[in-house]
Amino acid sequence: MLVGVMLSLFGMQVSAQEIDMPQPSDSVADVQPSSTDSHFAWYAQAELDANYLWRGLYCGGLSFQAEAEVSYYGFYLNTWLNVGTTNWWTDRNAAGKPVTGLNPEIDLAIGYRWRGLMVQFIHMYFFDRYSDGRMSRYFDFQNHGPGEGGVSTEWRVAYRISDKVPLRLMWCTRTFGRDGYYQGGELKRAYSTYIEARYDQPLPYDITLSGVIGLTPWRSLYTGYEKKFAVVNLSVEVRKSWQVAKGCAVDIGGVFVFNPSSMKPLWNVRAGVCWN
Repeated sequence: MLVGVMLSLFGMQVSAQEIDMPQPSDSVADVQPSSTDSHFAWYAQAELDANYLWRGLYCGGLSFQAEAEVSYYGFYLNTWLNVGTTNWWTDRNAAGKPVTGLNPEIDLAIGYRWRGLMVQFIHMYFFDRYSDGRMSRYFDFQNHGPGEGGVSTEWRVAYRISDKVPLRLMWCTRTFGRDGYYQGGELKRAYSTYIEARYDQPLPYDITLSGVIGLTPWRSLYTGYEKKFAVVNLSVEVRKSWQVAKGCAVDIGGVFVFNPSSMKPLWNVRAGVCWN
């Protein structure tokens, strides 16, 4: 059903693909080798975001995000960093000034790509996330309730059909670390899962139009551990890329997100640069 909806939203036009600017923590870019004579590949990218949005959720305000990756014969190591404010646009104090704080995050992932298939294990670390104010430990894989721990891990599997049919399907499930909720006073692990279908339609002038449908099949962090099945992400994104030098591109984009579960509209505009 998801595939049918996405294909009905966009045509099947084929054109040359620009250097992809991976999205925070959900990168499945088809990275081209940095040398045509080697199976070694790398890329790096940095961008400034007006809002940190992720899978239909608002995760923070004005943010700087950076990512780097090296790969060899399809095996890769990826790191992603976010440094930004927590509520730049939304929360105000009595004087009308923004109420902000920092929400640093660093993710480390290992994975394998083969043609359109990607399998990835990711370690997500959030600073200062214990309820008593202690700095969270980097290797704390114990289950915690909301706001009680700073580490979470996740398995991701994604598949992109082809350049002719640029439809990407992704399944993500959290395993170790913080992903719990309390029921009857007992802490339970949610195994929070997110399933997404994304269609990227190339347009003239190196513009790409993307549509996303994302859902969670059972009780998870995406609904505050309250609902079971829920659609949490309906989004439309437009981005434009300029090749400014060999292996270097500048990218700008904007996205509108509606979360049917929370009934909240969200938006983001961003600008970045990518090297590979």
